Amino acid sequence: MLKRDRKAGYYGSLQAGGDDKGGYNLSGNLNYSSGLFDAYANVGFRHREHDGGAWSRQVYTSTKKYQNYDTKNDNDGSNFFSRAGVTWHATRKDDITLSGMAMIGSHDDSSNTPYHYGTVGAGQDSCKSRKTISNSDMRMFYGELNYRHNFSGKHYLDFTLSRSQWRMNNDNYYQDSTTFYDQVTPSSYDYLYRPMHIRNNSWEVKLDYENEFSEKLKLQAGYNGEFNHENSPQESFADSSDFNGKTLVEDKTYFNRFIYDQDIHALYATVTSRFGKLGVQAGLRGEYWKVNTESYDYDQEHDAALRNPKFSKDYFQLFPSLFVSYSLTKTQEIQINYTRRLQRPWGGQLNNFKNTSDASIVSFGNPQLTPEYTNAFEMNYIKNWDNHTLSLSAYYRPTSDVIQQIRYRKGNLMYSTSENVSNSLSTGLEMVLKDKLFRILDLTTTANLFYYKLDGFDYIIDGQNVTGKSDDNFSWNARMMANLILPYALSFQLTGNYNARQVVSQGYRKSNYSVDLGLRKTFLDKKYAIAITARDLLNSRSWQTVTSGDGFTRDQKNWRSGRTVNLTFTYSFGNMKSKKPQKSQNQRQQNEGEDEQPMNGYGNDM
Repeated sequence: MLKRDRKAGYYGSLQAGGDDKGGYNLSGNLNYSSGLFDAYANVGFRHREHDGGAWSRQVYTSTKKYQNYDTKNDNDGSNFFSRAGVTWHATRKDDITLSGMAMIGSHDDSSNTPYHYGTVGAGQDSCKSRKTISNSDMRMFYGELNYRHNFSGKHYLDFTLSRSQWRMNNDNYYQDSTTFYDQVTPSSYDYLYRPMHIRNNSWEVKLDYENEFSEKLKLQAGYNGEFNHENSPQESFADSSDFNGKTLVEDKTYFNRFIYDQDIHALYATVTSRFGKLGVQAGLRGEYWKVNTESYDYDQEHDAALRNPKFSKDYFQLFPSLFVSYSLTKTQEIQINYTRRLQRPWGGQLNNFKNTSDASIVSFGNPQLTPEYTNAFEMNYIKNWDNHTLSLSAYYRPTSDVIQQIRYRKGNLMYSTSENVSNSLSTGLEMVLKDKLFRILDLTTTANLFYYKLDGFDYIIDGQNVTGKSDDNFSWNARMMANLILPYALSFQLTGNYNARQVVSQGYRKSNYSVDLGLRKTFLDKKYAIAITARDLLNSRSWQTVTSGDGFTRDQKNWRSGRTVNLTFTYSFGNMKSKKPQKSQNQRQQNEGEDEQPMNGYGNDM
């Protein structure tokens, strides 16, 4: 049926929910479809409350001095959001879509952290208690214009222009009190106020062309341009005479303005063909990336003559891809694939402002980071049965210029930054098994067994020699998702994850696991639904990392929220069935896939 011949109709839903932490949400959406227009609107409000915590055990091995802390924090946030869009079917071949999203939110964090200092075997000599309060408000807007011309059912041209703005004002307050146990040095008090304002603007342009000439030949080509600008001033005010900050004086040492500009231009083309049982897809993406960063201290902010030249860099790289498949039988297929990918550093990793929110370590970014590149080779075997699907993959993924977080000691302080530390290698076997059992149970099981190696490194940073030994290990991760359809319109879902110990720069991350479950009931012809979910059922979702370097060891664990039980009620209405979200037809995999983190079972260091 042609679009202009469709009968007008609508559908929508209202939803309300809450959890045992004190969070709640309200939302509603409405969709309208006709032969001339399709439109949707969604509004909602969400309030979240959660807690978390961390502990750290840090020792300077040469002096036997230690720094320990245990902290818990409370967080709450609220946001109001709205989404809307309309598509005009201008002709039988032309669609014009205008859509947008807006969000307004606020967030409050608080914590009280005791830092204990002393000598191993000699006891504690001092304690610093830091009370932290952080308040932030955020504004976000996104707008998109899309035009699509269908030459035929499998031949189209798609153009998209989008604009986004993000604003955040963040006020951070620190109350520090230090107690010395030598009975000679008196206690000291400090009050710190550090506001930060983030302004981010971006444009994106996409042009995609697709033509399926026949069942045996298809061409896809396009352009993708991204233009991002960020300006983030950070100020600092201190009061060492009053615990409540009544006589604040600007602390010029910690002033910083970070300006970040990034332009990306990418052209791509993919040809897909079929020769009997043999399928071939060959693609090439050319990408030009340019980035400018500026970082000003207090004096440079107020005197342009003192400013250093912009740090600029640009790259042009080619990213080929090749996918070859061969059908052994109607139910069996083998594939051989090659792709070249990249992972860019993000703005926070490039900002060299020194962050002291954690009193035990000073962290800062590195504006000279370069992207990391991965060449991924894969061989896949796929077998289908009536109720089962098995996929086996063997992969080999070397990565150059791996971006990792590293730590080092300078004097009596610890520092942390990001570097292109070295090269890595991930090779292993991955299995995906999908089963449908007894017509009521769907199981999806993923298991990944891999060998990971990270080469050693040796850098001079901030006048310090920072080293990391080469390390490797065999590791694995697994994920299982079970969906059970029960009588009386009941459905049950259980998801489990496990990650074994993994190598990171200067150390390793310990194993972790988590379990989530959900139960859903529909009634009155599916107009009403009640869902109960339990996230992190076993209170096990945490991340513990052990690192060591020249003169130090650090053992750190972080966690957030823990077990959370949520209850959601949904009412659906309308004279049409809800449509499943359609996948974009602008070849996102080709446009964005090369910019994804390689699937090597390895996560970023915290």
